[in-house]
Amino acid sequence: MFGALFVPVPLPEGALLDLAREFTPRAQSLGPAEALLDLHGLGRVWPTPQDLAGAVLAAAHARGWRDLRVALASTRVAALVAARGRDGLTVVPPGQEAATLAALPLDLLDLDDERRDLFRRWGLHTLGDLGALPARGLAERLGVEGPRLRRLARGEDEAPLVPTRAPETFESTLELEWPIDGLEPLSFLLARVLEPLCAHLKERGRRAAGMELDLGLVDGRRHRRALRPAAPSAQARTWRTLMLLDLEAHPPPEAIQAFTVRAEPTPARTVQFSLLDPAQPSPERLAETMARLHEWTAAGRAGAPALVDTHRPGAFVMETFAPGPVGGSASGAAVTGPPGPRLALRAFRPPLAAQVALRGGAPAFLSAGAVRGEVVDRAGPWRASGDWWDVAWSREEWDVSLGAGGLYRIFRDRLRDEWFVEGELD
Repeated sequence: MFGALFVPVPLPEGALLDLAREFTPRAQSLGPAEALLDLHGLGRVWPTPQDLAGAVLAAAHARGWRDLRVALASTRVAALVAARGRDGLTVVPPGQEAATLAALPLDLLDLDDERRDLFRRWGLHTLGDLGALPARGLAERLGVEGPRLRRLARGEDEAPLVPTRAPETFESTLELEWPIDGLEPLSFLLARVLEPLCAHLKERGRRAAGMELDLGLVDGRRHRRALRPAAPSAQARTWRTLMLLDLEAHPPPEAIQAFTVRAEPTPARTVQFSLLDPAQPSPERLAETMARLHEWTAAGRAGAPALVDTHRPGAFVMETFAPGPVGGSASGAAVTGPPGPRLALRAFRPPLAAQVALRGGAPAFLSAGAVRGEVVDRAGPWRASGDWWDVAWSREEWDVSLGAGGLYRIFRDRLRDEWFVEGELD
């Protein structure tokens, strides 16, 4: 047996479905005004259908829903159409679906404007009018849609009910009898919360792309920390380590009275390893390592360097370290033939302060500690400048070859009139 709930005025999203789930977990939402219930197997709890329907109405009245309509029938469509067309409680006896629905208007079916106008021209106004027509004649005029609509008008429906899945929330809260102060007792309590939470994620084929730790303090304030590692994880040990390292850097100002852990789920990703490429680091170990590096270094000094949209040589910013796939060229195309020779710059960090003697405006002698000698060949100058609106820079570059050996790139800071050796060309 199936049940249908209908309200003429739509309720807030999910409200009707929540009422249905109080009686059976197999409930399907059809929008804010309709819901279907699978009532099979509830005979031991509710001896008669009238008892069950009365309990549903009582629960609705307790919420202030006086206009809720409830219908019970052997088929989904019979229960739904009866709930749409009749006030209060309706119980359709088995085998009496067509007779019970016959007097209801045809508009209770989900018809488009074209079908509604067509049936009106045919003189059909009730479900009984449509159900009395021969199925073969409807098929000749409307195709397969005709017999289907006739079956719906007679309350005949063999389609199964598809329950609406309840929204999954991955969070856990722990209320403490006594406040705790310090990370050592919190570490033990985090393990109690994270282990079942991560087990729930694994059961659902999920990983946590991020987690939020919400600490309730004794003075009523909240201390929230959001964590998002380079790779999703469902390892309780990894998340506990990340949370403790983050709290070491950002400790709560007061003792902790309660805390909540919320996970941001993401589908688990299966990685295909290669027999030839080097193995990638474990995402969990990588996240722990990066968290420890952030703790040991100053802000902005741990991560992956990324180029900045500027002409200033050596400019970069630090971003979150997230390694990509190993192996293969950047464009994905196969590389054929041996690679050609390349010129690389071994940069000195910081650049070496130098003294340069000029001849005709070009470097003639270079002295910078161990890098010293007469310039026998040179290329340049290449001048560049920028950031005049912020911290201006201006430089003049030369590539020089020394008589004692070595090819170097030197530059002059044109704003300070100072020379430096940027690196050795190799």
